[in-house]
Parts: sequence; structure tokens; C-alpha cells
Amino acid sequence: MRILAAIFISLTLAPFAVAAPADDIADVLVQDVRKPTITPDTLSADFARLTRFVRHDASGMVLFTDGGSTDGYVRHAMANFYSPAPAKASKDAKTADAANMPLFLVAFEFSDQPDFSFDGLAAALEQRLGAPSSRSDQSGATFRTWSLPQPAGRSLTLARAQASDNGDPIAVVQIMQNR
Repeated sequence: MRILAAIFISLTLAPFAVAAPADDIADVLVQDVRKPTITPDTLSADFARLTRFVRHDASGMVLFTDGGSTDGYVRHAMANFYSPAPAKASKDAKTADAANMPLFLVAFEFSDQPDFSFDGLAAALEQRLGAPSSRSDQSGATFRTWSLPQPAGRSLTLARAQASDNGDPIAVVQIMQNR
């Protein structure tokens, strides 16, 4: 009888213990965006809970393309990791441009679903990161940006958009590290 009572209690309380998808995704994003160091060698593992990144080395940068979603909410993902800027300023236009490029950029496109939306993810991120550093609620330009104090130069931006292939509503998350 005690076993049946324990099973009944665990089944009735189980729905309350499960976090909403927006909360789960916000937890992963915040954990990853706050990592002190993200390198080309760690980037795939750092974001493995959201997508399977496939690494492609190119001249001057490392590109990461999505090799498939791991959570069912990520439609597309990509990342660029730029080679370190040269130590000395140069008159060479390519070198000067590289010095102004961000160190890395990671982007995720999330599908709106009945249990997941821009508004839900924005609220979950705000609970974890505080009020956004900048925001807009204009039609066609709805976004939230958090500039993180640590690591310096890192930001997370959440934007509302429409998918280019089918026009469905999506949420785009961009994580950027400035040099």
C-alpha cells in the first residue's frame, strides 16, 4: 500500500517538477553565455545541449554549422569564431577589418510552438539576467539585449523575426564576444 501511495504522489507531483521549455533553454543559454572562456575547441561542446555543431576551418576563421537539433526547438544554428586580431595596428585593410570583427558570434533560430515563444524566452532570460541593457517593442524590430559585465564584451540578444522559408514566427538568439 505504501508503494502505491508513493507512486500516486510522485505521479501527481511530477508535472510541477518539469520546467517549461523556455526555462530550460534560458538555463542553457545563461550557463553558456556566462562561461569565462569559449574557444573554437570548446564551442561545440559548450552549446551541445541545443545543437550539434559541425566545425569547418577556413582561412582566418572557424565556421560552425548546425548538424541537427538536440532539443526540438532549434530550427537552425551557426557560429563564427574569428582568428585573433593582430597585436599591432596595421595599414592593411584586411588586418584592420579583422581587428574590428567580434571574436565570436553564435546564433540560434528557435521555432515558436504552443509551449515556446519569444515572449516566454524573453521573460525567462530576464529572470536570470535582469533587465535588458536595451530593448525595442516596435513592430518589425522587437528585441532584448543583455550586455554582460563578465566576461567583458559579451552580449546576448533575443529578437523576434519571421522564418525566411515559411514566414512562421521565430525567436533568434545571438551571443557575441567583442574583442
